[in-house]
Amino acid sequence: MNLHYTGGNGELTAAQLAKLEKRFVKLGKMIDGKGEKEAHVILNPDKRQKKAEITVNFQHHSLVSIAKGPAYLPALTEALDKLEKQVIKLREKKRDTVRVGVKLVETVAKEAAKEAAKTAPPKQSGPKVHAAKVSKKPMSVDEAVLVAIRKSVPYVAFRDAETEGISVVIRRADGDFDFFQA
Repeated sequence: MNLHYTGGNGELTAAQLAKLEKRFVKLGKMIDGKGEKEAHVILNPDKRQKKAEITVNFQHHSLVSIAKGPAYLPALTEALDKLEKQVIKLREKKRDTVRVGVKLVETVAKEAAKEAAKTAPPKQSGPKVHAAKVSKKPMSVDEAVLVAIRKSVPYVAFRDAETEGISVVIRRADGDFDFFQA
């Protein structure tokens, strides 16, 4: 595992660095099996304690562990323990997620379509209703008859100019028109 130290790493001895290197190699194998990941280690002295922060990128996640101790070695070991727990938790989460195959998705979609067809209301075979735009300005009966002839529609509903009420002109089968007031 490639390590990048920032901060006071001059206080660690060669033996301590070797021990930490073994732990990081173990962590690298846990992450990707090869140990080729990079870890950024930041060492900061606080008032009475030493602070260690380790950052590793794993499966599009940035794993960060922060620990404090009387010296850098205990702080780093605690941070490594926390980081190992995070990696294990993330690996288990990925392992335990249920992945749905394409065939299963198709069968679920077919079943859902069948259930929707069962619960859908039956199609009504009643008369079809045609909606047309209604003019907002009032018309006379003669204008309504002309609109019915021009548009070749069986009826015209309009606002009567004389009574300000709703009226309907209907074309009969023989071609004449009937007039109704509402």
